Amino acid sequence: MDIIFILLSNTLLVYYLHIFDPWNFPLCTCPEKYSVDPYTGCEHRCIYCYITSYIPDPWRVRPKRDFLRLFERDLKKAKKLPISMSNSSDPYPKVEREKRITRGALELMKKYDFPVLVLTKSNLVERDADILSSMSSVVAITITTLDDNLAKRLEPMAPSPEKRLKALEYLVSKGVHTIVRLDPIIPTINDNILEIEHLIKALANIGVEQIISSTYKAKPDNFSRITGVFKNSAYKLREIYYQDGEIVRGIRYAPKELRFKILKNVRDLANKYGIPFSVCREGLPLNTASTCDGSHLLYV
Repeated sequence: MDIIFILLSNTLLVYYLHIFDPWNFPLCTCPEKYSVDPYTGCEHRCIYCYITSYIPDPWRVRPKRDFLRLFERDLKKAKKLPISMSNSSDPYPKVEREKRITRGALELMKKYDFPVLVLTKSNLVERDADILSSMSSVVAITITTLDDNLAKRLEPMAPSPEKRLKALEYLVSKGVHTIVRLDPIIPTINDNILEIEHLIKALANIGVEQIISSTYKAKPDNFSRITGVFKNSAYKLREIYYQDGEIVRGIRYAPKELRFKILKNVRDLANKYGIPFSVCREGLPLNTASTCDGSHLLYV
């Protein structure tokens, strides 16, 4: 769900702030929070992306109409819950350098005393370290691999893994709480345990405070992209997801035993390097962190 519209007395009202997970997904264990996206569409063009199944023209970034004014109106009426930004479209597209809509949103959340969980793949988040360090905030940066060549195939237009690591290091140096989302892990593609350990060791050295991980969930559009790019893995992935997997609310999951094995390996490595761990929408008893989304860090 991207925008909520309500027709009242023939007037169309637009609400940008809404409760996270409006579909009540059965495997979501997040504490109650809001979700907001300053932009529609995402330019990273990640081949595993889920938004292509529900956002028209998904790779074209466009600012939401009159966003800051309407977002402030929503904040004035909302109860005090954490706000997750952004769950569909990255809050730091290239145009944010000039538009500064995400920065404006952070300023409003600080003004009205709302804690914020920022989700991004962009190193542009470094720019806002000043405001993030002065409010209750956590920044979660997604890193699926440290292999630059693999990253370019998975996330063609996203900043490099090296830039994301440097952004994490900078944020930590400024006192901002940081998380890394190691997701999705796609069987046969970025599930190499030695490479995952290399990443987790680097995160421990930086001082990242939590790792959130999940396995790839297949929908027809993203599955077609993945098997088109990774042709050598196509047969095995079809076997995993279409022959042996399970379906949850229309989404194809890998078999539970395989998901448990992959994510337990990640959990054990996180434990080895002293980083709290959680899974996202997996229904597996592997969490060592206090909350699955890192929201407990907002109150540290």
